[in-house]
Amino acid sequence: MNIALIGNPNCGKTTLFNRLTGRRAKVSNMPGVTVERYEAPAKSRPELHLIDLPGTYSLFAQAGDEQVTQKALLDPREQPDAVWIVLDSAHVRSSLFLTLQVLEMGHRAIIIVNRTDGTPVQLTELEEWLQVPVFAFNFEKARKETLEDALLDSEPRCSGHQDPRLVPPSWEESFETLRGALPNTNPVQLAWHLRSKGVPAWLNAAQQTALGRARDAVNYSPATMQLEEAGWRMEHIRDHSPTLVPDGPAYPWEEASRRTTQIDRVLTHPLWGNALLALVFFGIFQAVYAWSEAPMDAVDRAFGWIYNKGDAWLPEGQWWKSLLLDGALNGVAGIVVFVPQIMILFGLTSALEATGYMARVGFLGDRLLQRLGLSGRSVVPLVGGMACAVPAIMAARSIQGKRERLITILITPLMTCAARLPVYAFLIGFVVPNERVLGGLFNQQGLFLFGLYVASTLSALGLAWALNRGLPQKSDGQFTMEWPAYRWPRLMEVGREMVTKGWSFVSNAGRVILVISLVIWGLGEFGPTGAIEAVQQTHAHAESPGEVAERDAALMQASWLGHIGKWIEPAVRPLGYDGRMGIAIISSFAAREVFVGTMSTLFPGGGIENSEEGRIRQLQRRLTTEIHPATGKPLLNLASATSLILFYMYAMQCMSTIVIVRKELDSWPWAISQAIGFTLFAYGLALLVYQLL
Repeated sequence: MNIALIGNPNCGKTTLFNRLTGRRAKVSNMPGVTVERYEAPAKSRPELHLIDLPGTYSLFAQAGDEQVTQKALLDPREQPDAVWIVLDSAHVRSSLFLTLQVLEMGHRAIIIVNRTDGTPVQLTELEEWLQVPVFAFNFEKARKETLEDALLDSEPRCSGHQDPRLVPPSWEESFETLRGALPNTNPVQLAWHLRSKGVPAWLNAAQQTALGRARDAVNYSPATMQLEEAGWRMEHIRDHSPTLVPDGPAYPWEEASRRTTQIDRVLTHPLWGNALLALVFFGIFQAVYAWSEAPMDAVDRAFGWIYNKGDAWLPEGQWWKSLLLDGALNGVAGIVVFVPQIMILFGLTSALEATGYMARVGFLGDRLLQRLGLSGRSVVPLVGGMACAVPAIMAARSIQGKRERLITILITPLMTCAARLPVYAFLIGFVVPNERVLGGLFNQQGLFLFGLYVASTLSALGLAWALNRGLPQKSDGQFTMEWPAYRWPRLMEVGREMVTKGWSFVSNAGRVILVISLVIWGLGEFGPTGAIEAVQQTHAHAESPGEVAERDAALMQASWLGHIGKWIEPAVRPLGYDGRMGIAIISSFAAREVFVGTMSTLFPGGGIENSEEGRIRQLQRRLTTEIHPATGKPLLNLASATSLILFYMYAMQCMSTIVIVRKELDSWPWAISQAIGFTLFAYGLALLVYQLL
C-alpha cells in the first residue's frame, strides 16, 4: 500500500517520514528543503510504503518541487492508495486550502496535526467538518511506538466534503470531451485540468489535444478560474476556522505570537537585521577555527603515530609497505583530519536552521536579490551551497520563475561549499599566521576564512547582477514564504546531523581519495622500462639525508608521475606551482577535497618525520622547505598559496556539480559553458594575483 505525505512546506512531513521509516532524509525548520520525492517502507510494517513529497500551498503548482507533488496526486500512473495530510498546529488556517483541494480530489485520507506549539486545535470539530480521521502528535517528541500504533493501523477514508462550485453544470460539454481522453478521472480532477494554467507533462498527445478543446469550450482564462476558486474557498475556510482554532487575548499562544512578532521586528529590520546576520556568520567561522584546533591536532598526531609505528613494525624493502603508508594512509589522513571543522560547521548551521531564523534570512535578502534577478527563495540554495552545491542546485526547484531559477543555478557553485573547507584550512596557514588579535578575541585564520566566504558570496551576487543584465525576458514571479515558528534546536538532532555529515564526508570523499591516492602512488612507484632501476643503481649508496632526498627526487622524475608532471607543468608554472601540484589540482576535479590527500601522497614526509607532529603538519612544513626548481622559492609561499586559494574559490572543480547542473537545466551547453567559464576565470585571476605578489 502506497501512502503519500502531503502538506505545506515545513509542516513536519519529513520528520514523520524519518521516524516511521528509520531514514535520514534532510530535515530543517525552513521551507524548500524537500524538493523531490523520497520513498521507503515503514520500519515496523514493510507492506506500507511511505512517500515523502515536497511541500506545496496549492495543487496549482508553479515551481518544480510543487510539480512533483502535483504529478504524484493527479497522474493516474502514480496516484497513491492513500494520503496523509500533515498540518502544522501553528498554521492550521493556511493549511486548510491545500487540505480541501486534496480531499475534494477523492483521495482516501487521514489528517495528522503536528503540534509544534501550544495552539489548541479542536480535533473533533476538524474531523466532523472534513469527515476523515484526525490525529495530533508532536512529531519530534512523541514515542515512535505511539506514532506507529496510531497511524499505521488507521483506516483512511474518502471525505464527503465537496463544494458544488467546483464542478459547474455549464462545463458539462468540456467534461464530456475530457472523459473520452481521461477515463477513470473523477469530475473534480477534470475541473482541475480545466483550471490549471499549464499542460501536465504526463498527458500524451491525444490527451493534450482533448484538453485544449475542452478549455476552449469553457471560454474562461485559467488565471480567472483559479482566482475565483481561491476566493470562495478562502471564504469557506474563514467561516469554519473560528471553531477549529479560537482567537482572543485569553489564549496563551497569542502572547507567544506577540513575542515572535517583536523578535521579527529586530531580526528582519533592514539595518539591524543585516548587521545581526553578518555577526552570526562571523561567529560561526570563528568557532570553526577556535573549536576545531584541538581535535584536529589530536587526529593529525594520531595518524602521525600510526605512520611511525607502521614504519617501525613493517619490514623494510617491501613495496606494499610504501603502498599502505605513503599511498593509503597518507591519502586518508589528508581528509579525516579536517572532519572536526566539517562537523562544527554543519552543527552550527543545523542549529541555526532549526531555530527558524534561516527562513527570515530569505525575507531579509529578498529586496536586494530581486534587483539582482533572484528572489528570496534563492536564499535556500545559496545558503545550501555552503554545504554542498549538488543538493543546493536541486533546491532551486522551489523557485517559481524560470529566469530566477536559471540564474540561481548558475551562481550557486561560487558559494564556498564544505568540500573547499579542507583546502582552505590547509592553505590558509601559508598566508595568515595562527595567532589571535584584538586582545585575543579573534583568530586571524578564522577572520581570513570568514573573508573568503564573504568574497565568494559577493562574487556570486556580482555574477547574478551581470546575468540579470544580460539575459532577456524578465520574470514576474513573486516571493512568498510562510515563516516557521521559532524553536529551540534539539541537541540530539544537531549532534546527529554533525555525525551524519561527518561520516558522509569521510565515506564519500574517502572512497575517491583512497582510489586516487593508490593510483598516484602506483604512478609514482613505476615508470618506463629501466628508468626506475637506473636511478636506483645510480643512488644505491645514498645514506645522508641530502643524498636520500636527491635519490627520491630522481625517482619521482623517472616515474610515470614525473613524466605526467613534466607535461602539466608548463600550464601551472606561471601560477607558481610545479608538476606535482598540477597533478593534485587535476585529480581534485573528481572532488575538491581530494587535493589535500593527493598532496599527502605526492610529498610523503621526506625524512622530516617527527613523532610529536601530525602528518598534515609535517606536509605543511615540508612544502615550506621544498624548493620549486624554476622559481628557486618554496613550493607554497604567500604568493603561490594565495593564488591556489583563489583558484579553488572560483574553479568549477566538481564533476557531480556539472552533472547536476546538466540534469536540472536539461542542457549540456549550459553545464559545460559554466564549468569552462569558471575555470578559465579562476586560472586568470590566480595568474594575476601570483604575478602581483
